[in-house]
Amino acid sequence: MFKSTKKSRWGTTAVFGAVVALVLSGCATDSGTEEKSTGYVEATSGELNFYTWSDYYPEELISKFKEDTGITLNIDYYDTNESLEAKLRASNGAGYDVVVPSDYMVQILKNDGLLMEIDTTTFPNGGNIEPSFVDVYFDEGRKYSAPYLYGTTGFVFDSAVIPEAEWPTSWADYFNPPASAGAVGIMNDMVEGVNSALRVTGGEFCTTDGKQLQAAQDLLTSFKPRVGTISSDGIIERVAAGEEVMAMMWNGAAYRAMQDRPSVQYVYPTEGMALWQDNFVVPSGAVNVDQAKTFINWMMNPENMAIAVNAQGYASGVAGTNELMDPALSSSSAITMPAGYTGAKPVKPCNNEELSNYSKIWETFKG
Repeated sequence: MFKSTKKSRWGTTAVFGAVVALVLSGCATDSGTEEKSTGYVEATSGELNFYTWSDYYPEELISKFKEDTGITLNIDYYDTNESLEAKLRASNGAGYDVVVPSDYMVQILKNDGLLMEIDTTTFPNGGNIEPSFVDVYFDEGRKYSAPYLYGTTGFVFDSAVIPEAEWPTSWADYFNPPASAGAVGIMNDMVEGVNSALRVTGGEFCTTDGKQLQAAQDLLTSFKPRVGTISSDGIIERVAAGEEVMAMMWNGAAYRAMQDRPSVQYVYPTEGMALWQDNFVVPSGAVNVDQAKTFINWMMNPENMAIAVNAQGYASGVAGTNELMDPALSSSSAITMPAGYTGAKPVKPCNNEELSNYSKIWETFKG
């Protein structure tokens, strides 16, 4: 089926931030022919068309942004990086003024000329970017992006439903759940889904080796009868309501579900997990560029970013937000990694051939 070719948060938020920055730095690639928008002009009116992940921007900030700047924020939502990418490619970077891709997707969009160069470190609040978050692998010097939130992708289980002897500790346990777990939830995320399977089967990320790809597909195929939902939307609500006893989740989403169902536990899989960072960028076809820059600059104010941090349950690369983080958040097991856990690492982006193989696996799984 496949063409084969050769080829912590450790204790505190501040420490996790340093680790995130360390592992996200390096491995930068040359960019393509992106458009550059020079200068910063503070906008005081108009509108901004914002495209972001589902349930990933607090309502409180929408109204506050209007009050503070006079700009109306219009929001649309997507559920995967690939959905965002497809939309921008179809419109040649037009239709939205600010979007929120994850680290690897920033690199892909930037290299393909779909992002505008905006030099966020030169913005009035650009100095609030944590120094260790400036030279990241996907955008060295923050020429095209500003940090939003960062976290990990693992899975949760309800310890009040699954007997202690069956509590999962690994991705292998996730893909072979106990009967007490019922129908399991998995996010509609091709990269996370396939990579998690590859962790179990011992394959390499972005592999083009046919045997490794087939092993991952076989695992997903055997897992499919146990799956209840394949969706990145509504995860928090399903877990909090007890509709799903085990589900793949981001750590911030897990924290929010725990507020309604304290018996939910976030797992740090023994095989490792993805460490990701989401970012604000301006598409190359954006129309309301001054409004977009004003929004990004406004979000780099730690008081504004802290509202998102506390509402969404993630940390940020903007200085001053750690001090404003709710104590319940900073002490949560979903946010604070176990001492000594070193499995959270960023995942390198795959090229088109590699993604094509992933797509075959994922579409077969979903079908």
